[in-house]
Amino acid sequence: TRRRMGGQSPSLEPEFAVLHLNGSFGAVVECSPPLTPEALRRPDVGQRLQSLWARHGFVVVRGVLAMTPQDLAAISEHFGKVSADLGSGREHATIQSAPVLRIGNVRDESGRLISVPTSATDDFLPASGSCQYRPDDRRPIWHTDGTFMSVPPAGSAFFCRKAPPEGGATCFADMAAAWDALPPEKQRELEGVECVCSLAHHDKKVNLKVPDYPTLTPEERAANPPVRVPAVLEHPITGRRALYGINSSTCCVVPKGAEVDQANLDRFDLEGVEDQSVGLLRDLLPRVTSP
Repeated sequence: TRRRMGGQSPSLEPEFAVLHLNGSFGAVVECSPPLTPEALRRPDVGQRLQSLWARHGFVVVRGVLAMTPQDLAAISEHFGKVSADLGSGREHATIQSAPVLRIGNVRDESGRLISVPTSATDDFLPASGSCQYRPDDRRPIWHTDGTFMSVPPAGSAFFCRKAPPEGGATCFADMAAAWDALPPEKQRELEGVECVCSLAHHDKKVNLKVPDYPTLTPEERAANPPVRVPAVLEHPITGRRALYGINSSTCCVVPKGAEVDQANLDRFDLEGVEDQSVGLLRDLLPRVTSP
């Protein structure tokens, strides 16, 4: 479905059409002429985008052809305070003038990687285009950003500089709707557990498949100990409950308050293996990523 919300001028409020993607989940914003970074920085436009994001879970703005890192950071402020914490071991991929991280396969003139590479080289959607999780090969790799951070981010903002000729599909799943659809007994089980999320575990797990992916130094690991996050989290704006903790950083799932042996944590971090308890979350993925 589409509806119009409002062309562009420095003084007039831009008019744009909103395409709803999957029921109430996801919204695409289109404007003719396309919205510019200058227009996207405007408080009135930001307020409307923030409202769409809160109602629909994620927002895509089509037709933006150029954007600086400073633009991206400023536009992100519409949705909340932008964190300066981009994660340890990622200094090579950060942009000095803005809290923005490069993601992709970008290298400098000397061949040095200056971006965070993909977490798998074989993570392509099948010919059918289905993004439903396949337990047999654990693909596609689904995740919630930043579960290893002490303060969970409410969202992430992206700008695509250059898309690959094939692959590169980005899929989204509605974790609030997934939570609502779970039977009460499964909700109660998830309410009683915590996900132990470790940045060192995440990086080592990915590095086993993608050798270019950097791992933490002993000093970085010590400065970034594992954090415990709930398996269900309340959205700070809407108040809706949603599944949480599904990330490659999740090394084990334990009853709330349960101790985790340091020897096991060392094994998770240094060998990149995950505890079988993470199966509680993996078993949910085929259902919550189904069409």
